[in-house]
Amino acid sequence: MEDGVGSDLGAAIRLTRKRLNLSLRALSERSGLTVSQLSKLENGKQRISVELALKIAGVLQVPVTSFLTAPSTRPLARRSIVRAGTGTRHETKGMVFEVLSSDFRDKSNLFWNVTVTGRSLEETGGWRSHSGEEFLQILSGSLVLHTRHYEPLLLETGDSILFDGEMEHGYVCHGEGPTVLFMSNSMRGPMPLNFPSGGE
Repeated sequence: MEDGVGSDLGAAIRLTRKRLNLSLRALSERSGLTVSQLSKLENGKQRISVELALKIAGVLQVPVTSFLTAPSTRPLARRSIVRAGTGTRHETKGMVFEVLSSDFRDKSNLFWNVTVTGRSLEETGGWRSHSGEEFLQILSGSLVLHTRHYEPLLLETGDSILFDGEMEHGYVCHGEGPTVLFMSNSMRGPMPLNFPSGGE
């Protein structure tokens, strides 16, 4: 983790602790970390991992996002509501993408409901890749996720996976009916031509 990121995390943890009126000693007793170590973490003098930040968040009983997110210089109050079935639809070979929150500008992630009907890689458009990470959660049915570096993976209803989008991957419907899943893609660069653009 870069020093600047660690410093920001430490400062955010300190602000969260003070907002809860918790002393360093009290946090030390609850977390098992020494007062000296916590002080160094909060002041950016010691590197802090996300894993440790998650542990401290658990001790403070606050969402980790309360101090993993850098404070904004201006208040943000944007939102985008998509009623069921009203997202912009893109149909590709063996798949239908319903774009969620396409009106939300300058976002760092794309969100989709995806219905997979193709029962082979060929029927779903073959291999694809893109920058950033991809998250999938199966909402109904089951899916076989193919990737270049792993054996095919069967995902059942409720299962989820996060993986690097640069790794070539493909989707295959498994079972009797179509597979419906929620997908999120982080955006580090332009999406490839064989991937729906989300109506942006």
